[in-house]
Amino acid sequence: MKRFLWLIALLTTGVCAEDRDRRYDDRPIDFSLYFSHHAFDLDTAGTKIDTSADRVGVTYRERYGARLQLGLLGGYTVLTQDNNPATSGRELNGYHAGFSLDLDLLQGERVDSFMSARWLYQKVDHDDGSQRVTIVTREPSFRIGAGLALGYGVRAYGGLRYTRIDGEQRLSGTLNDTSVFEATRKAGGFAGVELRLEGNGYVGVATESGTDRNVAIYFGRRF
Repeated sequence: MKRFLWLIALLTTGVCAEDRDRRYDDRPIDFSLYFSHHAFDLDTAGTKIDTSADRVGVTYRERYGARLQLGLLGGYTVLTQDNNPATSGRELNGYHAGFSLDLDLLQGERVDSFMSARWLYQKVDHDDGSQRVTIVTREPSFRIGAGLALGYGVRAYGGLRYTRIDGEQRLSGTLNDTSVFEATRKAGGFAGVELRLEGNGYVGVATESGTDRNVAIYFGRRF
């Protein structure tokens, strides 16, 4: 962790003196579509529940000044669990929604560094006519990282992330009950590769570790 922060500091102060927004070309709006798969363990009453979630959604971000972007995101979620009697054999469907903050620390010609924060709310459920299961999660997260332009429109990036997942499971119908849970892992890392396309478009793939292990592919355009 300390070595990574020292790297960020060195990049910010000494690698590039030119202050340019290389990644976004001063365009104020960024719109993207993403597909992601997440795997994580939820801890409830000392029992770890293997959980996976597939998400498809959109992100809208707008620039405020040269370095700050604020965004909204949301979409559809499918969630399954392996060893939870309440959700055995069920596929829970619902939505996720949240907001994000992105701050450019360094805007260099080839090297950049950044930090971001996000808060996500997710609600999924399944009703078989006699029993309804609802799972709600809240996911705040923070990232700090750096990127490097490799040429030909390709940019690689990576860094550290901190994520927390907590929420509750609600049963209604034949059995009525509410139980709370949280994810046990918190810190991790992330890495990705992004390709800039003609017409200010881009496509990328990213993976993350930590509280949830996930992989995502995304497509977008900056206006």
